Amino acid sequence: MRHFKSTIAALLAFSMIFSLTACRKKLSDLEYERKLTRTSRTEVTYEPTQTEPTEPTDTEPTDTEPTDTSSDPSNNQGLNLQAPVPEKNCAIEIPQEERYHYDMDLTLDPATNTVSGHVVAYFINTSNEEWSDLCFRDYPSLFKDSQTSGVQGSDGAMTEINNVMAGNTALTIKRDSDVSVFWVTLPRPLQPKDTMTLSYDFTAKIPSIKDRFGVYNDVYNVTNFYPILAVYTENGWSHEKFYNMGECFFSEVSDYNVMLTVPSEYKILSTGTETKAEDKGDKTTYTISAPCVRDFVFCACKAFKFFEGDYKDTHIRVVYDEANPASSEMDECAEASLKAAQDSLAAFGEAFGEYPYPELDIILAPIEAGGMEYPNLIICTAESYYCKKNSYETIPFEQMCIVVAHEIGHQWFMGIVGSNSGMEPWLDESFASYTEIVYEEYIGLTKQYEHYSKKYTDLSSSSMHNTLKSMDQIPINRSYYSFSNESSYVYAAYEIGKQALYQMEEAVGREEFHAILREYVHRNAFTNSTEDRFFEVLFECAGQDNQDLNALIESVFER
Repeated sequence: MRHFKSTIAALLAFSMIFSLTACRKKLSDLEYERKLTRTSRTEVTYEPTQTEPTEPTDTEPTDTEPTDTSSDPSNNQGLNLQAPVPEKNCAIEIPQEERYHYDMDLTLDPATNTVSGHVVAYFINTSNEEWSDLCFRDYPSLFKDSQTSGVQGSDGAMTEINNVMAGNTALTIKRDSDVSVFWVTLPRPLQPKDTMTLSYDFTAKIPSIKDRFGVYNDVYNVTNFYPILAVYTENGWSHEKFYNMGECFFSEVSDYNVMLTVPSEYKILSTGTETKAEDKGDKTTYTISAPCVRDFVFCACKAFKFFEGDYKDTHIRVVYDEANPASSEMDECAEASLKAAQDSLAAFGEAFGEYPYPELDIILAPIEAGGMEYPNLIICTAESYYCKKNSYETIPFEQMCIVVAHEIGHQWFMGIVGSNSGMEPWLDESFASYTEIVYEEYIGLTKQYEHYSKKYTDLSSSSMHNTLKSMDQIPINRSYYSFSNESSYVYAAYEIGKQALYQMEEAVGREEFHAILREYVHRNAFTNSTEDRFFEVLFECAGQDNQDLNALIESVFER
């Protein structure tokens, strides 16, 4: 999710903010240690803005299939729906099935601004076709210059990839004209349901830029940094062109076991949970376990200041670079961000199903975008615009809190329920933008989103349809590549999509729409979903004869 203030202000003057980028069983069998000896740390105990949601019943992980609570008609709890749905605060089960696995031994070298490593990856052919070649994404190579990355001042380099091995067989890589894509031809095709192990070494240059992948003022945002297997779809390997606008990454859930070595003076936060830290001279090696996530990322800085708290079984950490604060109010901003995270987990757990991971990290870092989401970790901009209290705000640091809520919303929509954000960007960005409304309502800011209502702007009206059509902002369910310009894409994916989902809520009822979203999450958790799957759940639960809903969908979607 990316946020471009000038573009959005020109598109919608009344819009407060867009932070653009994107059922539970706790991982209670993961025993892990947290290092609590930080130079600066604030512990915060969660006190919900509203009544604390009922705690779900604790159950121990088993090897059995998750219980399908949606099949029980009694789960409708008086809702006006035509199909059963999960209850509020339902559990989101971590599946026990076999999945991709990455073992990574990584090293961060600040002297050269590189991250390098040895990777052993285990793959399963989950398709019905044989795989003769594997397609990988290598995003760091895009940052070799500004033209390929879309970021001014990029000073990266092509990733060095060596020692690619399938067992004892050495393999070669072949890059596309798009340098972020390379192919590995297998010594023999991988048949459906068969497995294989591939190993490789890599060294990626971290560019000196304020970006989601970059280093600035000694804060390292190390994301999308290693060669990762692309997603195999019904149309073959997905390798759409990279764009530096919104969420543009697409991957399968995998298990990660990581050993990360950094200079000992650096503090790190990452996807997953730290299970061990071992000092070796002037280096520290962290062992990290990250099961059932779509990616692994980390951030590092010598001067991170920590603010910590909990929501139910999830430990939350908020940090900023104390050596380079964006404002004199950074401590208060970090505390507000922590509270926003707790409220977001409460609101979204109730509406969509409980957050299934034991940790969530929030990095207030120098990036040009408003925010960016990753598994178990979000990066929010540490610019003074967001990090100061403003007199026009309803609550202190309101701008930052909404960014935090949006990026945490992505933990459900693009994280738990994946999608191809290049081909169907509304499935994560529109949904994450809608979660801002869910958060705002939870903390009582109902006046903030009233202008999304049908009574103010009816998206189903012919006049609005014609206006949006003439501006190339509908239909919203198009690929990024089919919009005539980035402004139309931004407005459609973030604003019209957000408004459309809110007017769907109005058409079926708030409690009913949240229940429908819980069912959508329940059915598609830890898979890569499509809009067809969403509409299948929507019409199954809401019925085919809701005239307001049908008119809305006909107006802004292409079906």
